[in-house]
Amino acid sequence: MEANFKGKMLVAKPHFLRDPHFSNSVIYIYEQQEQVVLGLCLNKPSNLTLADIHSMRGHHNSGATGKLYKGGPVNEQSLLLLHTDDWSSSNTFRSSHGNCVSSDELMLEKLLSGNMPKCWRMMSGMSTWVVPQLQDEIYKRNAWLLIEPNESIFYTTDGDAQWKSAIELASVRMLETYF
Repeated sequence: MEANFKGKMLVAKPHFLRDPHFSNSVIYIYEQQEQVVLGLCLNKPSNLTLADIHSMRGHHNSGATGKLYKGGPVNEQSLLLLHTDDWSSSNTFRSSHGNCVSSDELMLEKLLSGNMPKCWRMMSGMSTWVVPQLQDEIYKRNAWLLIEPNESIFYTTDGDAQWKSAIELASVRMLETYF
């Protein structure tokens, strides 16, 4: 059984995961610290945009574009920026597959001024598990497909299209083990 999940992707299996937070979800595991696994749901856009976030912080008509995604049900007030490694802020954590996660006030100021990474997604909250809980969900309850992602899966689509792309990638990865 997998003990290190960092850099992997969880793809909700059809019909197995009925939790509204995780149904048809694609989760990128960006960090694992001893027994805690930290992930971001990539494909659940909210009804808010980056401009709305800036407006809530007093920067009206910022001109900022981009959706705000629901990164998970834990600490939903926190903002995390999943982005390519061509950019950084004062609190940037390097993950895997050319991705970083930033979470600080400077990142918002930089985005407001037009200083942006090549690809990014702003997240509200995160998804967390303890290792035994995630192992149970993957290996006993069969709720998730665990795959090695490719670079294109992170930023090219969202919603159900991203989930379907992740299912296809899981199928390809499974076939690769046999041939």
